[in-house]
Amino acid sequence: MRVLIIAIAVTFAVPALAQRGPSFDCSKASNAIERTICKEPELATADRELAAAYGTLVGRLGAAAKDHLAKDQIRWITSRNRDCAAEPDEMMTCIKSRYAARTTNLGAFGEGAYPFLGARSIEQRGKLGQIRFSYSIEYPQFDGTTADFSAINASYAAAARKAAENATPKAADSGVDGEQGWTYQQSFEVYRPGPEAVTIVETFDGYSGGAHGFGGKRCTLVDLRTGRSVGPAGVFAAGDAWLSPMVRLVGADLKKQFVEKPGFEDALEPKSLAKLLGEARHYCWKANQLELVFNPYEVGPYVSGPYEVTIPYDRLRTHFRPGGPIAR
Repeated sequence: MRVLIIAIAVTFAVPALAQRGPSFDCSKASNAIERTICKEPELATADRELAAAYGTLVGRLGAAAKDHLAKDQIRWITSRNRDCAAEPDEMMTCIKSRYAARTTNLGAFGEGAYPFLGARSIEQRGKLGQIRFSYSIEYPQFDGTTADFSAINASYAAAARKAAENATPKAADSGVDGEQGWTYQQSFEVYRPGPEAVTIVETFDGYSGGAHGFGGKRCTLVDLRTGRSVGPAGVFAAGDAWLSPMVRLVGADLKKQFVEKPGFEDALEPKSLAKLLGEARHYCWKANQLELVFNPYEVGPYVSGPYEVTIPYDRLRTHFRPGGPIAR
């Protein structure tokens, strides 16, 4: 294992040369995923970009962080090879999305102290009666020792197990007429709204019978100083002076969006919107702006899809809590 970690670290730490191919030697491609990357220019470019991001990050890290990153990279490659090969018809899309998320995460890891944040996964494929099912669930795990991350790690692991349980058909589901294919995919990206905080944005998509599938995003802000998740009340100054301005800003933006994507008018009522804005999962804190995400059915019907409201920090900064996870 130690030799493999060193090999991975060396491979990705070497800056990608100006070339059309990926960062690795295609004459030594050993599996379908690597051969596909070598064959597709878009994927080769994504591989070089990831290698460059990895190399830049490695150059900033101490020995312990380098070792953690190399182990996590091995897990990522193993997961990429396994999951993207499972559905040959979707291989190109799978590889592309995996590279985009990983490159984003590597960039975020370098924007402040290394967060010792890795990925864990649960995968399964099977059949029950007329239902074929598969799920691939990736979730974060904090491995750092500067704070107690046990509670948030337990929360993510429990949520992943629950998602796997929901994606697995039960005996009561097996009597469906005709064949069905149940699927569930979950991944996450990391953003850095401040040097002492990270935002985890989980993206999920699935189908488990019924008229249509489901999907969306949920966001969690984690204070690396405490190891705990932080809701809006922990970002904004004490009290609720921040809530009325947020209701006005978000309500006005959603009202404009409803012109093209009709939504639930009652969701714009101040009390209804204030209740939604009290829920931490909507808040995707990024580098210079807040993105508020509302999944289907939360402020509009399924056919309208999700809604997003973007607010630059310059419009919120006076309301931020001094010493909080989002710098004033």
